[in-house]
Amino acid sequence: MAAWSRLEPAIDEQGVALLALARQQVRVVLVTNATTRLEQDLRRRGLLGLADAIVNSSRVGVAKPDPRIFQIAAARAGAIPARCLFADDSAAHVAAAQAAGMTAIRYTSHQDLARALAPLIG
Repeated sequence: MAAWSRLEPAIDEQGVALLALARQQVRVVLVTNATTRLEQDLRRRGLLGLADAIVNSSRVGVAKPDPRIFQIAAARAGAIPARCLFADDSAAHVAAAQAAGMTAIRYTSHQDLARALAPLIG
């Protein structure tokens, strides 16, 4: 556990920049199966302002791929699921978001996000 806690995740800076552009047009909600340390970790990395809202499984009591987490995320975005875009590196989570009524893409690099956001950010 101590070794896992010391891991420093890689940050896709281009992905972060795309989210900042998207936030100029729409609400961005981070949906994650993270620990209760998430906010502390985001703050330490300078990323706490990355999203307008955070839906953290350890705080809301349901985790991806449970459809309820996508409903919570849509509510925090102030939108119905059909008006939400969900991006995740897990094919199972993408499929679950689609089943919950969201448009969903598999995130393998910032190019995936750029393609999905192109109609919004140009």
